[in-house]
Amino acid sequence: MSAAHPVGTRADTIASILRDEILSGQYRAGERLPSERDLVERFQVSRGAVREALKQLQQLGIASIQPGGARVVPIAECTLDVLGPLLDLNEIPDPKLVDEALHMFGVLMQEAATAAVEKATDEEVAEAEAIINEILSCADDPARQFEAVRKLAQFYVVVADHLVLRLMVNGVRTTFFDRMGVDNPITRLGPDELAIPIKRIRTALVQRNSIELGSAMRALNRLFRDGARRALQAAPGHEIRKSE
Repeated sequence: MSAAHPVGTRADTIASILRDEILSGQYRAGERLPSERDLVERFQVSRGAVREALKQLQQLGIASIQPGGARVVPIAECTLDVLGPLLDLNEIPDPKLVDEALHMFGVLMQEAATAAVEKATDEEVAEAEAIINEILSCADDPARQFEAVRKLAQFYVVVADHLVLRLMVNGVRTTFFDRMGVDNPITRLGPDELAIPIKRIRTALVQRNSIELGSAMRALNRLFRDGARRALQAAPGHEIRKSE
């Protein structure tokens, strides 16, 4: 094993610990982080490992390396990459963060869907209709149904052919949906709840009605947000966390 690998591994560990301490409020925005010397002593690592860790925090957007040391950057000025660690801070994800993530994903998917229906060929519309029929037909298999919903979302972003939109969708998906998982009730709806908006989406796609499609997508997103809210309220420990 090369010497560089352990340094990198230690740097990752240090960066993760400092990141979580910043996100949990142990360091305030604008506050200077401990000096390299203090971090070397705390973690019992080389100065190179500490510098690499601080560089990772800067790449994340959560710290700014300046003459005299690294300072904490306000969370609102960080990159989307901090969303995952923020969700991981507590056993029960912050309901406000979950709602905001679902809201923004819905906005992006509405844009992708309306762009896709304007560009889709007849064959692509037929493909989307087949995916929607799959969603409706596997109501008794939540995991398979969720994967079919993801397949429809992927169809939208591919057919929309909008690179920046696709990158933004990928960012929210990887930092939120992939982290939540297929079996997480936060990102899953009951089959009866899905049926009405999904049928509206199918009709709008077949008719190439972008206005109605946008409306149906908003309705679907509201259902996901309401479902997530209910799931979080029902989670064990919710009331304890709420009162703290």
